[in-house]
Formats: sequence, C-alpha cells, structure tokens
Amino acid sequence: MDIKKVFEEGSVTKFLVKGTDAAFMNSLRRTIMTGVSCLAIDEVTIYENDSVTFDELLTNRLGLLPIKTDQKAYKDKDTVKLVLEKSGPGKVTSKDIKCTDPKIEILDKKIYITNLGKDQNIKMEMTAKMSTGKEHARFQPAIVSYHELPSIDNSKKSSNIKEMMSELPKGTIEEKAGKLFLVDPYHEKIHDQPISVLEKYGVEIEYSKNEFVLTIETTGQLNAKEVVGTATDVLGKKFEELTKEIKKL
Repeated sequence: MDIKKVFEEGSVTKFLVKGTDAAFMNSLRRTIMTGVSCLAIDEVTIYENDSVTFDELLTNRLGLLPIKTDQKAYKDKDTVKLVLEKSGPGKVTSKDIKCTDPKIEILDKKIYITNLGKDQNIKMEMTAKMSTGKEHARFQPAIVSYHELPSIDNSKKSSNIKEMMSELPKGTIEEKAGKLFLVDPYHEKIHDQPISVLEKYGVEIEYSKNEFVLTIETTGQLNAKEVVGTATDVLGKKFEELTKEIKKL
C-alpha cells in the first residue's frame, strides 16, 4: 500500500491511496469518524449568566468549539479545565476562554458566544474531555470521504476531439499524443457537467479498483496527518486483538 498527499488548501487535505480496496477505505473512513480521540467541551458549570442567551444554548455552543489537541499529553478519557469569566458591556468570544493547561487552547479566537450589556456578567467552568465521534459528533476530528480514482478510457477513440474539448470547461481534460487525460483526477469535477459531454462523444470514464482519493476536512482539533495516522493505529490494534482471539479458537 502507498499513500501520498496530493492536495492541501485551508482545512481540506486529499491523499492518494494505492494498493487497497473499497472495504479498507470504508473501514478507514468509519474509524476516522468514530474512533479517533480529540478534545471537546463535555461538561459546563454555570455560576453566573446575565446574558440574553439561555444556559442550554450556551453549553451547546461551547461544546462545538474546536480545541487544539495535544495527542502526546492527552489520551482517551483524559480531561482538562477551562474557565470563562467576563463583565459587560461587550461581546463574549472564544478568545475570552482560558485553559488551565497553556498547551491547550481554542483554535479560533473569533467565535461569537454571546453578548453582555452593562452590569451583566458571565462566569462558568468547563471540562474538556478526550473522546471519539462514537460518543458524540463534537468529538469527531474531521469530515471524511473517498472516491475511486477516475481516468479516461482511451481504448475508444472519438473523432471529434476538438469539438468535444470546446464544450468542456477549461482545466477539465487535456490531450497528449492523441490521448485524453483528466487534468485534476483528485477532484470530483468530472462527476458533474463534463460527464454528459463525454458521453455525448462516446468517451468513457474508468474508475480504479485499487486507487482511491481520500478527502479529509479537519475541524481543527487535529491536523490531517494526525487524523489518518491515529485512525490507522486504531485499526491496527483492532486487527491484533482479533488475531489473538482467533488463535484461541
């Protein structure tokens, strides 16, 4: 098996994974969604809340804040304390939250939480916990998907290549030595408008059975490399446990 990074922009990273099958890719996808631990606020103790925002809505917002996670210092079920204390008037944002561990912080400092008027106060203590998406979506470190690597079947020739190219969006397909190639097979542009144009001229798209594009959009707790690395470690341990149990039969 071989894996390499083929795209990275903002929170989105794409990996080309070779030498595997759809069953493994789906196992990896499910493990990322439900088996990779990260920090998220799990409990909130409210001592004072004079804002217009109800306690229940406040706790929901706090639970969705992306907390930068140190995987070396924190393991599954470990916790860390955070505090929020502020007086009005003014906005309350994620920048106002302080953590007892200086290595842990809210990733985005501009997230709006609530608003305080004159003589209004907010005071609360939060407990962030390491857990997985299996417990709750707030512990899910990324949105993940995969698709088979597409390519053009050049065994079937089209006699109207120039006419077809003129109808396709620029940057979709290129011609080299009489053969057609996808300019960017790692993205899914080919699944939309271009596919109907290709079919019109008798050009078919092939999908690999052992090459896949893995797309990961992180929420901020972990980076893409940490997400994939942790997921493969979790899968490896599960296979080891299964092997041990099978040997006992």
